[in-house]
Amino acid sequence: MNERFTVQLSTALAFGPTGIIWAFLPIHLRSLHASYFLISLVSLIPAIETIAFSPFWGGILDKTGKGHNILLFSFLAQAVGFSIFPLLNSPEGFVIVVSLIGLFSSSFIPVYAAMATVASPQYGRAIGRFWVSASLGYASVTLLGGFLYQYFQVDYLFVLGALYAFSGCLVVFFAPSNALTLTRSLERPRGYWGLLRQRNIALLCVLSVAVLVSASAFNSFFTVYLVDILNGSRLVAGLAATATTVLGALAYRYVGPLNDKIGRKPVFLLGAAGYAAYYTILYFVTNVAVVTVLWVLPIYPLAQSASAALMSDYTSRADRGKGLGLLESALSLGGGLGPLAGGLIADAAQLQAVIIFSLAIALSTVACSQLLLRESPRTTVATSIQTSTQSIP
Repeated sequence: MNERFTVQLSTALAFGPTGIIWAFLPIHLRSLHASYFLISLVSLIPAIETIAFSPFWGGILDKTGKGHNILLFSFLAQAVGFSIFPLLNSPEGFVIVVSLIGLFSSSFIPVYAAMATVASPQYGRAIGRFWVSASLGYASVTLLGGFLYQYFQVDYLFVLGALYAFSGCLVVFFAPSNALTLTRSLERPRGYWGLLRQRNIALLCVLSVAVLVSASAFNSFFTVYLVDILNGSRLVAGLAATATTVLGALAYRYVGPLNDKIGRKPVFLLGAAGYAAYYTILYFVTNVAVVTVLWVLPIYPLAQSASAALMSDYTSRADRGKGLGLLESALSLGGGLGPLAGGLIADAAQLQAVIIFSLAIALSTVACSQLLLRESPRTTVATSIQTSTQSIP
């Protein structure tokens, strides 16, 4: 296998099993009589772990360049976790195993995203290619998983996740020696605190938290809303999860270069405004078909690609892994706080009330992004890249 195909295939295999955890595990836990709060822990605990460990993995990558070793350990942890799932029969057990998997899977985004942006000065396009591969992996699992979950026992879902993870181990193990590694930069790193002291980076992290709170507070329970509240089928839930990731992959194909063409800030604003429009319509519409179509619209790629491109602009090659790790921590913080808030609101009131909460956060994010977000001059970034090409093994 050539280097590019190895990276793309391993990326797809890494993010595929996530589709089972996000799309189907909430439904399964609800069938085991888990509360909405307990279901929210499936997102919250891994998010907390990502907050803590994503910068850690990015720092290791910056220091050693050995993405190969980091990914191999992460795939193994994922494979073992999914192999344990069929043995569990309590919601608490699933939460514990998901949290153990999250300790290692938090490495996937900073490692793969750093490798993508270091290899190409067109950060938007590079981030787009990375997320296309990740989205296709997620979509393939949710498509197969939807059929398996509709017509077979849930254990077949977990076997599917284990197969993806073990396949990822094999791809990484037999990959060319230089396919999943980075050379170390001679530039002086600023370190974690030095990065966070920069106003642009701190604001980007805060706004990224807000976007993910808005996106995840309701969407983490969407499949439950579709099946239990609107009486949609599990198959429709799986097909919806597949459609949203397939459309997301297509969106990244065009949104990534769009960041390079019109700028990161306009794309980020469009993503935040998209969520505001989505929740406004969702509040007044209860038709299963219309709601499903709304959910599959690719809004997240806008904000995600723009934030990753901005972080790449703000950081040098020596700090790229740490910077993207910090961004992933921020996104994960939002991705954890959102379901936690949504679960508490849903338990106290109803799922429809969560839509109002998400809408309010989205509108606030649009206003703050317009006022506070800044872009780096593209010429400055290009010059920085050209002067940082010297490296050592």
